[in-house]
Amino acid sequence: MLVRGVRGDRSLTVAFGRDYALGMGFSLRLPVLFICSLVCAVFARPAGAQVEHQLLRRMVVFPIKAETEGGSAAPRDSRAQVPAAALEEAWWQVREEFTESRRFLVASKQFLIKSDVHQARPPLEPADAVILGRLLDAHALVTAQIKGRTLSMQVFDGGNGLPLWRKELAMHPSLTLSDQLVATARKLVVDFVSSVPYQGFTHVDPLIGKAVFEEGDVLLAQVDVGLGAQVQPGDPAQWMKMVGTAVAPLFQGGARVNVFAEGRVVKVEQGIATVELLRASRIDDIKEFSLVRLPREFERLQAQGLIKEGVRGHLGAEIAALEISPMERVSRERRPLATTMSWVGSLAAFLLLAF
Repeated sequence: MLVRGVRGDRSLTVAFGRDYALGMGFSLRLPVLFICSLVCAVFARPAGAQVEHQLLRRMVVFPIKAETEGGSAAPRDSRAQVPAAALEEAWWQVREEFTESRRFLVASKQFLIKSDVHQARPPLEPADAVILGRLLDAHALVTAQIKGRTLSMQVFDGGNGLPLWRKELAMHPSLTLSDQLVATARKLVVDFVSSVPYQGFTHVDPLIGKAVFEEGDVLLAQVDVGLGAQVQPGDPAQWMKMVGTAVAPLFQGGARVNVFAEGRVVKVEQGIATVELLRASRIDDIKEFSLVRLPREFERLQAQGLIKEGVRGHLGAEIAALEISPMERVSRERRPLATTMSWVGSLAAFLLLAF
């Protein structure tokens, strides 16, 4: 079903599963959290246990938390102050960035309020991420904090609570945080999407009823790549499994990847790619929602949005350039022309005096 959330004169349409959209009719209360904490403590996996990663689809994005350095009540520099309206706007923009490709389904603000979880949060502990993931039926949980002039963002697995990705981005010191927050937050989301090792998943057509089917002498499978993908016929496709190693966040070097099937894209229609299977260790391992890596699409996404400075990045000059007022931009464009005209005028006067 489609759920439309309206904020002022803006509307945002996001697709959800039925139970996810309806909010499942519960509220998070302290007794519930306490009981869930006990259950998670009893049945928690042992430390170092390897867990196979499952497809990310349903996401919960918590509001951005504003933190102050040194425990002060408010930053002294007015440019380092972040109004509540700017934090709210950045939160909405983060949600929209996640949903643009139709790869992720993001929980609505109404659902978070109804579930008593609509609040800014620090980075989650694994046990807290498991509790929230189960109660919200979320595959991934996104938290963000701004401290000083640095915006941090983390994504946690809602099933096992382990970190999937985290990064920081320092903003420009000469501009107000309000003018940079939205662009910085969206840049971090693009970096996360670029870091996801798979770009699609096995789609089962209800009319076909199975993940792998025959058409003539070839075996075919359908892969959901999203409407924003630039997958072309002839592109390679790889079915893969990921197991966390607990060395680093899963999408930042903390996973062991196993490719068990390969194929070639035959056609793409409405975000669904039909792939011809070329070889596979076990065809039975290709099931609905199996992870699919598209190497060319992965390279394109990384070239487009990956922040290459490591876990901590810096805001590029292109963001600062966007904050220049129109008149200042015109003035800067005219300066070289004015200099050239002045030089030409001086040369003409010199020639007149000479003759």
